Amino acid sequence: MKVIKVYHFYAAHRNKEAGVKCGRIHGHTYDVECEFSLEMDGDLTVLFSDIDEIVEPIVKQFDHYFLLHDEDPLCQALIDLNEPFIPLPFQTSAENMAMHLFDLIREHINITKITLAETKSSKVAYEKVSD
Repeated sequence: MKVIKVYHFYAAHRNKEAGVKCGRIHGHTYDVECEFSLEMDGDLTVLFSDIDEIVEPIVKQFDHYFLLHDEDPLCQALIDLNEPFIPLPFQTSAENMAMHLFDLIREHINITKITLAETKSSKVAYEKVSD
């Protein structure tokens, strides 16, 4: 059975490898759609609230933070200013964020696909069929 849950978070970022527009600090409302493959247990697969207990804290850890590649020179300035941010080991593209979220969630529940939207008209989907 496929079970789908949707989450969102707000975050700022910049991606210096993605041109002038995306290389500037800006923010998004990230919509995160998670698809799970779960077995039926009686009349249901799982309570939606059980999925929320697992996935929501993972997604919300990025909420209202500045997401930044850990090699960005701005990291040191933010550290010096004692300004909170989340350093990540990759450029903060939608593609990389989707893969990262997928891997974090997959440690706890059988996620099969994640779709991440940075805007109302632009989204990426990532899925792993097998290991």
